[in-house]
This record gives sequence, structure tokens and C-alpha cells, in this order.
Amino acid sequence: MNAVAAMPALKPPAPLAVQELSLSFGGIHVLQKISVLFKPGEITGLIGPNGAGKTSFFNCLTGLYSPQVGSIRLGELALEGVPPTGRAALGFSRSFQHVALCPELSVVENVAIGLHRQSRAGWLEAFLPLAQGRAERAANRELAVAALARLGIAQVADESPSQLPPGVLRLAEIARAIAGQPRVLLLDEPAAGLNSVETHDLSNALKKLRSPELVLVVVEHDMDLIMEVCDSIHVLNVGTLLASGTPAQIRGNAEVVRVYLGDEDE
Repeated sequence: MNAVAAMPALKPPAPLAVQELSLSFGGIHVLQKISVLFKPGEITGLIGPNGAGKTSFFNCLTGLYSPQVGSIRLGELALEGVPPTGRAALGFSRSFQHVALCPELSVVENVAIGLHRQSRAGWLEAFLPLAQGRAERAANRELAVAALARLGIAQVADESPSQLPPGVLRLAEIARAIAGQPRVLLLDEPAAGLNSVETHDLSNALKKLRSPELVLVVVEHDMDLIMEVCDSIHVLNVGTLLASGTPAQIRGNAEVVRVYLGDEDE
């Protein structure tokens, strides 16, 4: 039985456990023996300077990269050999640093795209006015509007993305990621390009996403945002795990301060 077929046996809440994960490209060690536990019900931050390995680590979690060493488990389910599509079926969802909404679709239509993996109607019903297709589109719109409402932007559901500011577009992209009620949500630089007001709105929205059934991991360079919304933080540096702890512990870690701010004595 493959991992996707075994999904019904995976009952939330399920932690995401990474053990001794290592990734190399040729002779370059990108990640080295990373062991972390992402708990449902928490918002976990993943931080580090440029080149620390954060994106490569995300790509390992989603199945885009296959680490040479180590394991990734969702609950009791081992994810080795499960491709990105299989992990999406298991409840993995991800946003990217650059917002990618289709300008020809309304906001709610963009969000509904995130529900395609749950759709049962065939391709023909996308073009013909068949009952099953109509019912599914109506149900998907309802779920998409609910995702927008959860983030406080339901009022823009029928607007064009081209008419909206960056902060709202970012929330719309996150709404697309949560529309299918994922088990694991990975957000890559959600505050990139946002002003202080938009970042404040994003902070409030992220707090609303905290759920006992959801593993939520945020990669971010905005330390004020990370310190405000996260329950725990892991720090990567040149492919290794430098530190883990609460925001207060990370803020007071001398090695983390040195890596981010430099040593005043040097």
C-alpha cells in the first residue's frame, strides 16, 4: 500500500518530524543532519541568513528535493518516495515568496484553484453545463469565500487581482493555500514586499490560522513578524541547525545574534 492510499489511517493532529536530514548537490552540502519537530497547533518560524538552506529544506518537505540521508514523517507515515502530488493529497500546501495570482480570474476563482486536487468532476464538466460540475463549482466557491473570510478579505472575492494592493494579494494567496484545509501549511516569505501596515495585517491573519489540526511553518526575514506570531523558532545557518527555542530564547541566543547582526568586537 502506498502513502497516498494509506492517508485515511493518518488522523489529525499529526506532527511533522524531520530526522537527520541531509541534502547535497554534487560536493556541496546544502543541509546537514537537520532534526526538527513541527507540532500541530503551533506556528513555527524557520529563519536564517541568505544561503542558510531554508528554501532547500522546504523543497525537501514538499517532495521537490529528495534528501540523500534522513527521514520525514507525518505522524506515523513515512514520506520517502512520496512525490509532490502525493504529499499534496496527504494535506501539504505551500505558498511562495512571489505572489502568482492569475489576473484573468477573480480573487475567489484564484482561491478555488487550490481545491482542484479535491475535485471529482471530469474535464468535460468544466465546459458543459452538467449538474455535477455546477454543484462542485458552487461548493468550491463557498469554500474559497470561507477561506477569504477567515483571513478578513471576503469583500474582495469578486474583484480582479490587478485592482488590489500587495498586502491583500498576499492574503489571497494564503487563502488559496488553506482553502483545501491542509494538514501542513508552509509559507515562504509571506511578508516579502509588504509595508508596515500590510505586515501588521498579515500578522493578525497568521494568528487566525493557528489550529490544533494544522502544522504551520513560516520562513521569513522579518524578525518582528516572526517574534510576534511564532510559538517556536528554528534557526538555520549554512545548512546546519544553529538553534531552536521560543522567541525569547532565540532573541537571547548570542550565536543567533552574531550570525544575524555581526560581532561588534570584530
